[in-house]
Amino acid sequence: MKKLLLLLCCFNCMTSFSQIISYDLIESWTLEDVQDIYDSNNFPPNTGEINFEVDGYKILYFTPNHNGDLVLCSGAIYLPKGASCPSPVLSWQHGTAVKDSGAPSNMKSNNKRIGVIAASHGYIVTMSDFIGLGEGIGFHNYVHAETEASSIIDLIIFGKEFAYDKGVMPNDQLFLMGYSQGGHATMAAVKEIEQNDNLNIQVTGSAPMAGPYSMSEAQRDMLNLGLPYPNPGYLPYVLFGYHNIYNLFSDINDVLIEPYSQYLFSMYSGEYSMTEINETLPENPIEIFQPKYYENFVDNETHPFQLALLDNDVYNFIPASPMRLIHCNGDDNVTYENSIIAYNHFINGGAIDVELWDGGSFDHTTCALFAIIGAKIWIDSLSEICAPYNNNTLDLNRDNKILMSVSDLLGRRVNNKNTTQLHIYDDGTVEKKYIIK
Repeated sequence: MKKLLLLLCCFNCMTSFSQIISYDLIESWTLEDVQDIYDSNNFPPNTGEINFEVDGYKILYFTPNHNGDLVLCSGAIYLPKGASCPSPVLSWQHGTAVKDSGAPSNMKSNNKRIGVIAASHGYIVTMSDFIGLGEGIGFHNYVHAETEASSIIDLIIFGKEFAYDKGVMPNDQLFLMGYSQGGHATMAAVKEIEQNDNLNIQVTGSAPMAGPYSMSEAQRDMLNLGLPYPNPGYLPYVLFGYHNIYNLFSDINDVLIEPYSQYLFSMYSGEYSMTEINETLPENPIEIFQPKYYENFVDNETHPFQLALLDNDVYNFIPASPMRLIHCNGDDNVTYENSIIAYNHFINGGAIDVELWDGGSFDHTTCALFAIIGAKIWIDSLSEICAPYNNNTLDLNRDNKILMSVSDLLGRRVNNKNTTQLHIYDDGTVEKKYIIK
C-alpha cells in the first residue's frame, strides 16, 4: 500500500533537501546462503569471491519529482557485514518493472541476487525503485531521465551515510551498472553526476547495458517498423509515464482506440505484471493508437510525444569516467542501434575510456545474465576491496598468484584464443590481456 499518510505527515516537517524516512532490515544472508545462491543459479566462480555475510534493508526516502516537489521513494541497500576496510559503492539500476512487488525494495528475483552477491564481495549496494514503484508515491516516471538520475543519486548519497551509521565505512569509489531501463537510468545518472559539480561525487566506472539511450531515434524507429514486438506493453508505459510529466493530451480517446482507451491506463497501477498487460494487447503496439494521432506523431517533429522522447535521450554528453557499454546485437526489445549511436557520439566527442562490447546475436532476455556478469567482472578489476583477514591464507608478500579462470569480457569461458581475455587470480586481482593475431 502506498504510504500517502506518511508522506503528508513528514513533508511539512522536512528541514533538508531530501532524506531517509525509514528503514527495515528485511533479510540477512550467511556465507553459506550466498554460496547456495551461486550453486542454485550456476554462477561461475569468476563472478567474485564470497567474503562477507550480508544484511538487506528496505529504505524509504524523499527525492524530487519532475516538478521539484519532494515525493516518497523506496529502494534497497545491501551491506557487507564485518568489513574491515572502506568499501566501494555499487549502484544497480533495475530493468523495466510494472508490478510494485517486482521492485528492488521487495528483495525478489534477480535484483536480490545481484545485491546479495555484490555485497558479499565487499560492496555497499544501492538500488532505487525509481519514483512511483515499490512503496513510492505516484505513477512511475518510466524512462524519465531526470528523475531516474535524481532518485539514484539521492540513494547513493544516503546509502553512504546509512552504511557508515551501520559500521560499514564507504571509500571514494562509485560504480554504476544497469540493464534495459536500468541501462538508460545508469547513463542518465552518470551524465547528471559529471555535469553537476555541486554533488561532489566522482564516478569510478559505469556499465550501462542494453538501454534505450536514443529514445527519439533508435528506439522510436524500432517501434515505427510496425512489426510484432516482444513486450507491446512498453509503448503505452512510455506514453502514460510521459503524459504524467509533459501533459501530452487532454483526452485519452483522442490517442487510443477502444477498448484500450477504457482500461489500459489502470493496468499500470502496480498490481499487474508486464506479462499480464501484454496478454491484453496486440503484438504490434502501434495498433492501439488512433490512426490520426499516430500519423501526426510520425509526421510532426514538434509533436508533444516526439519532444518528450527527445528530452529523454541520455547520450548527449561526453563521459569523463571509464564506461563500458554492453549490448547484444540480436536484442529484440532495445535495438542495438541505441548503443552504436551513444558510442559514436562519445568517441567523436573525445571520450578516452569508453568501449562498446557486443555480446553477440542473443535476444534481450538471454543477453542479460552474461552481460551483468561481464560488467561486474570489469568493475571488480577497478575496485578497491579487501577480503576478510585470515591468518591461515593471507600472505602479503606472496607474488606467486594462482590463475583461477580465464574468460572473455562478458565473463564467458574463452573458446577463441584470439579474443581479449580476463585472467582472474586467487587474490581477487584481474588482468586484461589483448590477444593479437
